[in-house]
Amino acid sequence: MNFVNLHVHSTIGSWDSPSKLDRLVKYAAKDLGQTALAITEHGSMSSCIKFYAECKANNIKPIQGIEFYICPPGLSSKDKSSANRRLNHLVVLAKNEKGFKNLLRLTSLANAQERFYHRPRIDEELLFQNSEGLIVLNGHYDTSIFDCLFYNIDGVSKSSNLDEAKAYLYPDYKDRFLAVANRYKDIFGDDFYIECQLFDPTDIIQQLSGHLLYSLAKEFGFNAVGTGDVHYISPKDCEAHATFVAIKQQKKIKDLPSIGYFKSGKYCLITNEDAEKYYPQELIEATNQIVAKIEDFEITRPQSIPKIKIDGISTIDEVKRICNEQLIKRGLDNPEYRARLEYELSIVELGELEHYFLIVSDYIKWAEQNDIFVGRSRGSSAGSLVCLLLNIIKTDPVKNGLSFERFYSPDRAESKILPDIDSDFQATRRDEIVEYIRNRYGSDRVCGVVTFNVLQAKSAIKDVLRVWDVCDFKTQNDIADLFEAKDKISDQLAEFKAETGHESMIVYTLTTNPDLLKDYCYLENGELKGEYAKFFDLAIQLEGSTKSISRHPSAYIICDRPIMEIAPLTKDSKTAHLLCALDMYSFELAGLVKFDILGLRALDGLCEINRLIKDIDIETFEF
Repeated sequence: MNFVNLHVHSTIGSWDSPSKLDRLVKYAAKDLGQTALAITEHGSMSSCIKFYAECKANNIKPIQGIEFYICPPGLSSKDKSSANRRLNHLVVLAKNEKGFKNLLRLTSLANAQERFYHRPRIDEELLFQNSEGLIVLNGHYDTSIFDCLFYNIDGVSKSSNLDEAKAYLYPDYKDRFLAVANRYKDIFGDDFYIECQLFDPTDIIQQLSGHLLYSLAKEFGFNAVGTGDVHYISPKDCEAHATFVAIKQQKKIKDLPSIGYFKSGKYCLITNEDAEKYYPQELIEATNQIVAKIEDFEITRPQSIPKIKIDGISTIDEVKRICNEQLIKRGLDNPEYRARLEYELSIVELGELEHYFLIVSDYIKWAEQNDIFVGRSRGSSAGSLVCLLLNIIKTDPVKNGLSFERFYSPDRAESKILPDIDSDFQATRRDEIVEYIRNRYGSDRVCGVVTFNVLQAKSAIKDVLRVWDVCDFKTQNDIADLFEAKDKISDQLAEFKAETGHESMIVYTLTTNPDLLKDYCYLENGELKGEYAKFFDLAIQLEGSTKSISRHPSAYIICDRPIMEIAPLTKDSKTAHLLCALDMYSFELAGLVKFDILGLRALDGLCEINRLIKDIDIETFEF
């Protein structure tokens, strides 16, 4: 019987998993031969698009989900009292496209200012209001159903056997269980499941709760399903996972608690063979029943950019009209400029860029009308005559011999890939531009973008050595400093990956410059050797894992519909606005369009200089 892992975390959205999506999906599909896989990040759906693409590439069915932080029953997520800080967990899966959109909405609302309190939170009422198309798994550690069982969880964990642990059950645990389970059954019907985890025989809490919940489900007629709690890919990754958590928590390995996934290799993807060993057949079959309920639906989409409407004329014709008008007005109406303009306009029309150009032109025009200093001609857009005539740039590309193809090519136009136009504004007034855009297109259709900060070679090896307390601070730095910055050798790394399949900077350095690190680690017949071999191995495993997220300094999305219908949003720690929680690769697949609106302090300085010059009476000024 094929088992399906329905409770899985990756490094993109979860704070305690180093698992990279490509390896995670490939391992489930190719190594384990499983036909479906779920992703259920903690309070996040940042991985949803990339996960979908990886599953499709590996011919495995993607199951979109999330592990919500949910307020205990009866408490509102808008209540930010300290009494409401404790949160339950809850795994929720999307059964269809409607369910997926509900998950996007719920995770976005969980991150909103009024609900975010240490973690992105929802409550049962909000979940029940958006229940269509959702499958709920309730029962693993720290869920509302799990909380019905034990009055002293510490007592259970310290028990030497199951009989001893049973002494810590609530006397009325069955009534407590029924009160919560029936509440969920009333909303979700047959799409509500009791989640039973039995994979770790050393975990007395898991074993007692898992078997007990399975018995309760059978006794009272509830659906039950077997799951793991996947935080790393295979048992051999257990140590790398503990290292990653120590790095994230800024602790030493020795200071991590000796419980759960820190002491066990059972928080990995469950194989079909292990499922047969640890789970009743009914619980395995239930995983496949859930998969059968999951509809195939598309979550990638074409570009979702606002369509500029002009009375009596098409948008492309309006762009042509403005360009021809400006060509004449600027005294550039000659065969050379005319030929260049006609060529560029043909590419603009082929790539369907007219709305994109007009949006950029509009907010630049508004900035100028409001005396906001605009710096233009940044980057490859300086090669476009259309950009000049639409007042997006100031540089004349024909006069200066600049190539349009560096900015945009016919190949990109045929693929409908948008160009990249960076616009510079005064740093102190950049927010005014953004606010204008929000008012123009709708605040729910405009947002900033996150960036995912990953462990690079330097930081990975340094952090590993630090948390394992291997050497002093100076030695950590000395070893880290031996690695080149990744962006300086990106071409060489690309070639290395094409030749070897490895994308690790550490592996690249050990291979191409073996003497550089020989005092610490070296490769011999493809195996790591040397005093620090173990730690280099851990660093290689963690290299590329997401360490933190931050706000992109200049990127904004402008969309033709509410963004939370397409992508998950996350809290911006600096403002009340939400940010798109997808990486660059993912939001392009989702059809979202990025506009770069940069704030430059140098432009503020130029404005001040300009003001001072205007205030000077040159005839009385003494040099």
